[in-house]
Amino acid sequence: MNDQPAHPALVRLRAELVAARSGLGVLGELEGSRRDRVLADLLTSVSDAASRAARVAGAEVVVAEVQRFASVDGAASAPGGAPAVWDDIAQAAVEAATAVHAQA
Repeated sequence: MNDQPAHPALVRLRAELVAARSGLGVLGELEGSRRDRVLADLLTSVSDAASRAARVAGAEVVVAEVQRFASVDGAASAPGGAPAVWDDIAQAAVEAATAVHAQA
């Protein structure tokens, strides 16, 4: 077991992943542009957190964290029947983290 505390950027990323996961439950209740705005916010907030975390903790660490989170809370259990949306959010986070590495 790793006894070192997680980097604050990873803690923030985890919080954004949890919030996005919870936010999926309300997508089914929304229609049209309201749904689109919530989805855009979920994608943006998780991607931003992944990008910031990758800058300070490393892209590999962030990608592993997103993949770990996605596998523990897999798409099949996504609330509101939104596994494709959850996959999109996780993929956007991975892409944001790896883009930071490519820019370096």
